[in-house]
Amino acid sequence: METLQLALLSLSGITLLVLVLVHSRMGEVWDVVRNDRDVQRIARIHEHENNELRSELRAERELVGQLRRQVQMLLGVAPES
Repeated sequence: METLQLALLSLSGITLLVLVLVHSRMGEVWDVVRNDRDVQRIARIHEHENNELRSELRAERELVGQLRRQVQMLLGVAPES
């Protein structure tokens, strides 16, 4: 009887230890998932900003081209191809 109680107590202790380790690991996994979400959110923000900057750059290049053509026309210079 005493051996059975000792075995059950040992088994309970091992089970408790495993639960603590699993809980600890789950906390680490949750931290990784949360950090990954933050990284993805920041990446989406940067992607959106990059798209806006590319669009603005295209508009600026088009404006520069128009201004060059106007200057060439005013100076009577043949436009570059």
